[in-house]
Amino acid sequence: MQCHIQIKNLALTYRWKSFQKTIFEDLNLCIPSGAFVTIFGSNGSGKSSLVKLILGLETPQSGMIHISDEKVNFGYPKALKYNRISYLSQQIEDFFFSETVAEELLYQGNQLSDPEFREIIQTLGLEMLMDRHVESLSGGERQSLALAQFMTQNTPLLILDEPSSYLDQGKAALLKTFLEKAHQSGKTILHVTQFTSELSWGTHVIDLDNGNGDLVTL
Repeated sequence: MQCHIQIKNLALTYRWKSFQKTIFEDLNLCIPSGAFVTIFGSNGSGKSSLVKLILGLETPQSGMIHISDEKVNFGYPKALKYNRISYLSQQIEDFFFSETVAEELLYQGNQLSDPEFREIIQTLGLEMLMDRHVESLSGGERQSLALAQFMTQNTPLLILDEPSSYLDQGKAALLKTFLEKAHQSGKTILHVTQFTSELSWGTHVIDLDNGNGDLVTL
């Protein structure tokens, strides 16, 4: 079995003054290429911490993480920089770099003539917002833009940190359909959630509330 993501002997503890909380202790995981993994757990279970460790946004006390046999080092993730990971963060505003909606969507190489791209922006209600400045968008419009950005990146690994927490029912259904198609095309997916209704979305589950982060096949 080829590991798209391999985690070895990972340990993470948060300390602040006299407070100390161990999140992971000797965590070992092999996430196979092409797996659709749901990372489940309650608030404070370590879901977002695990994602940040995989992306290189957090530093463990010990252990190593490899993505496609390349070691993950702390700092801006090389895999994001070189379009090997698509990441949908809870802090969507952190990933807007352009002035207008059109510039934000087109800088990744998307073409307005692409039928699939046009369908995405039409479905998300962005077609009439292309000339708007990103800073002028409402919260819901920014959510749509972040989702469109994510859905139009062509990368082998997709990571989503609790996306349905801020999506309405229609957008959540659109995202679920997109992820199903992405999985069928062979992409590896890490989907973080605290909702039991989403446990059946993928092929594997990592339950951080029960056990030691074991990968369970559905």
